[in-house]
Amino acid sequence: MPKNHIILYGTADCHLCEEAQKLIQQFGADLNVSIIDIVDDAECFSRYEFTIPVIKSNLTGAKLYWPFDIKALSQFLSSNQ
Repeated sequence: MPKNHIILYGTADCHLCEEAQKLIQQFGADLNVSIIDIVDDAECFSRYEFTIPVIKSNLTGAKLYWPFDIKALSQFLSSNQ
C-alpha cells in the first residue's frame, strides 16, 4: 500500500505548527510529508495566514484545519488515502 502523502502548511516559530508536526511524527514511516512555509508563497500566505497549521491530502485535496488531535488526524488520513 502506498504511503499517505500530505502537505503541512505552516511557518517557522509557530508553536501550533510544531504541535502539528509532533502529531504527524507519531505516524512515522506511514506518511510522506511535504512542509510548505506560507511565508515563502504569497498565495499560500493569503490563503492560510490565519488558519495555520493546515494539513492537506495530496490525493483528495481535503484539508484538516487546526485545532486537531491525534484521533482527528488519524480519521482524516483514513478518509483521504
